[in-house]
Amino acid sequence: MRARRQNAPPPSAPVTFSSASATPPATPHIVAPSPAALLRSGRRNSIRLRFESGGLNRFPVDFKAISCQYGAADRPPLVHDFDTLPAGVDVVLYPACPVENHLARLSFGDHVFGYTRRFTNFVVDIEDSYETYWNRFSSKSRWVYKTKAKKLSKACAGKITYRQCRSAEEMKEFYDLARKVELGSFQEKVLRNGIPDDPLFFKEMMELASNGNVRGYLLIVKEKPVAYLYCLATPRTLFHETSGYDPAFATYSPGVLLQQYALQEIFAERRFRLFDFSSGGGQHKEFFSTRRLDRADVYIFRKTLRNVAIVSFVAGLGFALTKFTDMLGRIGLDARLRRLVRSVRQ
Repeated sequence: MRARRQNAPPPSAPVTFSSASATPPATPHIVAPSPAALLRSGRRNSIRLRFESGGLNRFPVDFKAISCQYGAADRPPLVHDFDTLPAGVDVVLYPACPVENHLARLSFGDHVFGYTRRFTNFVVDIEDSYETYWNRFSSKSRWVYKTKAKKLSKACAGKITYRQCRSAEEMKEFYDLARKVELGSFQEKVLRNGIPDDPLFFKEMMELASNGNVRGYLLIVKEKPVAYLYCLATPRTLFHETSGYDPAFATYSPGVLLQQYALQEIFAERRFRLFDFSSGGGQHKEFFSTRRLDRADVYIFRKTLRNVAIVSFVAGLGFALTKFTDMLGRIGLDARLRRLVRSVRQ
């Protein structure tokens, strides 16, 4: 089950320590905010929970929610941290909490209950220089990506532009251009990768841009935008939020080429310590990553019959499908099944 966040609030102040220390000081503990503090630490919006499998989304249900920022807590909050939720709120979402120990999928308190969606994130450690990072790949891999770029350049007579957008003015242009990328029905309707045509989303993006907490990357071919990457920033981490590309250019892997360009810019900026691909798999995510992290999206729901019924159904169905997918993986059928589903949907 996955939540599509309509808004993401600005990040909190950074927590830093000296890399020269043999043993870094303990990071100050950030506890889950109280119900009263939630109104200050998060933004009210609508969260859509949906059962997700193989890129297919089913059973979408909207909840009135508060989305906390990335890093709102340095541990997954527990149901016992909450007596109740603010009035008019069905659920509070804590996205991408660090996870070290086992977490129950469902947990119940007196007036609230929790749902945990655990996942593994691919990440890139932003260390040294981009050249040092890129040289860790085999010469064959580097040659493949270089060849893709050359083929695209040849096909469009060299009329290629890569752009990074950071300021409010740049992000406004990014928004207009990214929405012009022709994603195709699979990305648009099934994966829901499109940049929302939503005034609230645009307002939030501009607020983030004014504080330097958002990044946009574009690949433009002959003045036609063909791929975009939209990221949210916290003091130490840049999170992949959404991306898309024009399937007419799929032969040249425009999304992968744009990701490579984005990483060059991220390394050059020297602000972040980590690029986080967020939830979801993908061959290019695994390729570019330097390691994996265990994360969890933690939802604290108001304990009502409707909420318990919906979440229990989706959680149970997700658990059953995970076991089924694992079985297909062991016999080598999962990749074939995903390709078949994608071909049918397109």
